[in-house]
Amino acid sequence: MAEISDSDIGKRVTIRLHDEPGYRDIVGHLLSSTSLKNRHGQIVHFDPKMIHLWREIVDVPRTATSGAPLSIRVNELEQIANRTWVAKEEFKVGNWIFRADVGITRRANSALILGNDNHIDQLISWYQARNLQPTVSLVPALNEKLDEVFENRGFEKLLDLEVMVKDPINAKATFDYEVNETPSKEWLAVHKDEQILPLLNRTPSKYIQITDDQVLIAIGRIAFADDWAVISRIWVSPDRRGQGFGRKMLQALENESNGAKLALQVRKENIEAYELYKSAGYLNHHSCRFRALSLQINQSHN
Repeated sequence: MAEISDSDIGKRVTIRLHDEPGYRDIVGHLLSSTSLKNRHGQIVHFDPKMIHLWREIVDVPRTATSGAPLSIRVNELEQIANRTWVAKEEFKVGNWIFRADVGITRRANSALILGNDNHIDQLISWYQARNLQPTVSLVPALNEKLDEVFENRGFEKLLDLEVMVKDPINAKATFDYEVNETPSKEWLAVHKDEQILPLLNRTPSKYIQITDDQVLIAIGRIAFADDWAVISRIWVSPDRRGQGFGRKMLQALENESNGAKLALQVRKENIEAYELYKSAGYLNHHSCRFRALSLQINQSHN
């Protein structure tokens, strides 16, 4: 077995030391040939003569569909998505995040549910104080009982979304498109996003548009958080649909992803878009659901 040398300094290692009557293991990043720093930040010294064996720990990169247990990955991805669509106002209560902003954006005006603790009464009061309909976003597979509680409290199901992911790619688009760090007036006008421009600008993003003789054909957004890139706002002009521009826009967005893992959301009933993403290599990760307190019950609380 090779001895620890200066070239190994900085590596993350596991070392088994002779320690009567047996052995003991230490793990951390090597500071020298006789010391390392463990995950608690403590400096651990050791005698090289007491090493029974050692090896470098090589971290295996997590892919878009593997790594931590699914429940953890789901919550992580939900938080990543939240960081690419940051509401003007956020208020954390336990494992819930109350969100509020201008405009009609559902995600930025709903509570993100990341745990099974119950704060429904506080949620209703918080949104009603802002003249907003109490709305929640949750993952039914992880919050099954809570989903039933919401239903029993009068929160009607608005829609279900499929969250899809794809590993990083290095493909290059072979067609022309325009990319900007801020959306153009034409880009904003498509979804009437002018009023949520401050929201869009809170996250590092790229805004893509495809034009033909200065006529806007397709748009899309890709926003970045950690090692993820989240795709949204894809649109193709109605008179150019069915001509492959949806796929081209997706390719353009992927081309601007900087090697990040990819994620997007699609309505389950949008079969055409779902099949497009599936054919492009996106895999189902989890489903999320929006619920809102019925207007009748909401008004009775006012």
